[in-house]
Amino acid sequence: MRDSVTEAVSLISVVSRDRALPRFIRQEAKRLLPLATSKPEMAELVWDRLETLRHRVLPDLPLWPPTCDYARCVSVDTFWRFHIARTHRGFFQHHEQYRRYLEARSDPASVARTHLTDGILVPAPNSWLIPANRIASLNGTQTRKLLRFEQKPPYLIMIFPVERMQAAGVQVREPRGIDAVPSRFLTWVSGEVPDERIDRDIPLTALGDLRWLT
Repeated sequence: MRDSVTEAVSLISVVSRDRALPRFIRQEAKRLLPLATSKPEMAELVWDRLETLRHRVLPDLPLWPPTCDYARCVSVDTFWRFHIARTHRGFFQHHEQYRRYLEARSDPASVARTHLTDGILVPAPNSWLIPANRIASLNGTQTRKLLRFEQKPPYLIMIFPVERMQAAGVQVREPRGIDAVPSRFLTWVSGEVPDERIDRDIPLTALGDLRWLT
């Protein structure tokens, strides 16, 4: 398990080595290195400074309308933490209990869909997407390898049809190292997941299908 200093240093590296980012962003990230290594309690300040850099550069990152269906594949843990309404999440003490509950249902995806939060389904910092056809024929193990997940299956896959995305005003762009900051995605590498995209907030109205993958 990484300590806070190691995490801060790793995240600085993720941002500063992404040459697709403006030079000033990479340089300012590098200048945080002495702060990150000075005292463990400074790590949280480093996160805050990197988050400020993220907000500065976001308006400069080009967006475009989607031209295909996209998918967001998540573990049951992530689905439980970020995508279900609080009124439903409160019935389960932890994600493992929720996973066992879904696995005991004859149609886990249909049950999980009734738990989704209204309004914003996927907040912008979590809106990592991949063309749906990239994983359509894959099982859980193959999907885990492609997306380089730490968590094992089962997964829940949200399918966002292009027509619904466009109607909801969803746009996509290439992810950049600065996008790793909110979730502290320390192992992010540019281009490692083919055609990976990220967006602003994605509303529930953009969702088409929800699938259960083992």
